[in-house]
Amino acid sequence: MAFYKVSDCNFRKKQNAVRYVSKFGILFLAGVLFSIIVMNPVTGFGANTTDEAMSFIPDSLVSLPVGHVIVIDKTMQRLFVYHFDGVSFQRMYETDCSTGKNKGVKIRSGDARTPEGIYFPIKFFPDEDLSAIYGSMAFDLSYPNILDKKEGKNGNNIWMHGTDKSLSPYQSNGCVALENGDIKDVSQFITINETPIIIQDYIKWAPASIRISLEEDLTSFVNRWVDIVSSGSVGKLDKLYGKDSLYDKKGRDQLARQIRTLRKDGGVITFVPKNLSLLKHDKYTVAMFQQEFTVNGHPYETGTRRLFLKKWHNSWYIEGDIVLAPEKEHRLIAVLEKANNGYASHNDIIELVDKWVASWESGDMKGYASFYAADFKFKRMDLDDWLAYKSNIHRSNKNIRVGIKNLKISSRSASKLIVTFEQRYRSSRTSDVGTKTLYFKNIDNSWKIWKENWRSKTAK
Repeated sequence: MAFYKVSDCNFRKKQNAVRYVSKFGILFLAGVLFSIIVMNPVTGFGANTTDEAMSFIPDSLVSLPVGHVIVIDKTMQRLFVYHFDGVSFQRMYETDCSTGKNKGVKIRSGDARTPEGIYFPIKFFPDEDLSAIYGSMAFDLSYPNILDKKEGKNGNNIWMHGTDKSLSPYQSNGCVALENGDIKDVSQFITINETPIIIQDYIKWAPASIRISLEEDLTSFVNRWVDIVSSGSVGKLDKLYGKDSLYDKKGRDQLARQIRTLRKDGGVITFVPKNLSLLKHDKYTVAMFQQEFTVNGHPYETGTRRLFLKKWHNSWYIEGDIVLAPEKEHRLIAVLEKANNGYASHNDIIELVDKWVASWESGDMKGYASFYAADFKFKRMDLDDWLAYKSNIHRSNKNIRVGIKNLKISSRSASKLIVTFEQRYRSSRTSDVGTKTLYFKNIDNSWKIWKENWRSKTAK
């Protein structure tokens, strides 16, 4: 049993043949004139691809490392599919389409207009789930997107679908309609939540080479954003966002702060934007990429991020920021927080070493022993041998004093760290100066010495 969806897309009643031919003729002539003016090598409804056309591409296409992109021209009632082969955009498919019977940008539900912007297919409906007016299949589009919502636009169920009726220009109530055979062909190029669908009033055709400088400009901005996130600087990040930008500020700032803490405590993190796509519309550009992090050698993939960019006074800024899988990013934040809790801060280590020194100076051998791991080794001595050796030294010496300076922490991770400092040792019987190295490991959230090293220098 087919089910019916309440949609902004319904079809007009059949027009009589004379009226259709008349309107079609006017539309065709207007399309030819328009294509000449904008140097568009593709004419209107029912046009064919030429070799000359391949040297021009929609200026909305900047970069697309994987997959395909669909571009729709509302004025020409034409749909194009492009693929980027690593060097240039190649046209894979083109066909007629039909958009809203009322022209202009969609503002509200029921206005019978097709929206204009960059969208993505978010759901697929097969033939058995559709009524006849939607043809053999349909894709629900992500209208309204984050910037549409910011501008107060509304409406829902804007689909790209087939039809069991004859296709004619401007016959939908907001959707993008195709012949059943065409929607089947186009569906082969579509991946849910990934394939961009750019809908424009009319396509601005441009020489393919023009996109390169824009690609470099946008890539530079995205890399700058990535570098700042990787540094953990919330203040610098804020400067890349517009005053009224829409995004999850709390989540973004939590990620940046945990990264900053990790780096401060000696952790290692890398952030790589993979498969960066750059597509532009008349008012904004979308940068889309996979977020891949590596934390202390362990990889974490946090899904796709989309940055909606605008330019002001020759500088790009972020107007909207969407994370498609926020739960993945939240898991990464939890991983970073757990790792950071395992790190000892520089002050914690200084305090730990000071207590270790104090126990030795006072002869508190029980307290002194508490700083060592059960598997401690020094040369051929185990922990018991070491404590017996140190107890004997303390009984033979009075007024033991240990001075330390230039403490450094290296090779830090959530489980191990190395502390090196200059040590000046004095007692009633001897004195010495040298470099002491303590090797700590985290055991049940406590740092224990499992190895140490001493390199003597001549005392002054």
